[in-house]
Amino acid sequence: MDGSGSGGGKEFGRFTEPAHRVLDLAREEAERGGHRYLGPEHVLLGLLAEGRSGAAWALRVRGVDLTAARAALARLGNLGVVPAPRPSDGELLGSLGIDLDIVRYQTEQTFGVPAVGEATWRVTRRRWRRGARVVWTPLCGPPLMAKRALQLASEQAQALGHGEVSPEHLLLGVCADARQPADMARGSRRHRQIITHVGLPEGYRGAAGPLLAVLGVDLDQVVAAVTTELGEVQR
Repeated sequence: MDGSGSGGGKEFGRFTEPAHRVLDLAREEAERGGHRYLGPEHVLLGLLAEGRSGAAWALRVRGVDLTAARAALARLGNLGVVPAPRPSDGELLGSLGIDLDIVRYQTEQTFGVPAVGEATWRVTRRRWRRGARVVWTPLCGPPLMAKRALQLASEQAQALGHGEVSPEHLLLGVCADARQPADMARGSRRHRQIITHVGLPEGYRGAAGPLLAVLGVDLDQVVAAVTTELGEVQR
């Protein structure tokens, strides 16, 4: 897993509008928590913030709400499992009078959304000279450390014979990633540089599992509930 930027991935083409909404909210939750990356733990918060899906219901019936999840993630920050809050790139630029959203909008209006997306894709995967320090471009969006969980969500949808990826599949993907998290320490040099750049602690492998554990949620029960929900929807 590369963990690089948030644009251009083909795996997003099958995501439903509610699933995209979850990812937008996940990014907002990452910014709210002072995190400069988007991890599977933020996808969980995005599911709760969206609130309308069967995935959100499967979490709520187990006593998990957005306020409790935010507090639990903050506790993980105090324990060093996730980074302590720090200003986002957008906030830092805002302090200089630069509105990142306006800059991106104007760039998209000038060059077109597809062109900006393609440029973002290329920049985040450029082969820098050996030993070069990673300098993340704020317009690229936060590094996507939840990429593996999203890929697993797509695989879950395919395995169930579903043509689109819904919020329920996102939760299944996050749970699958939490069960067997990837060893990010063995990733590429660039990936390790990105981890350092955004302040992730050494050994970070995604914090969705620890977050659900703090909240007292059993992964197997959540997976069973969501799988049943998906089966009923398909009838």
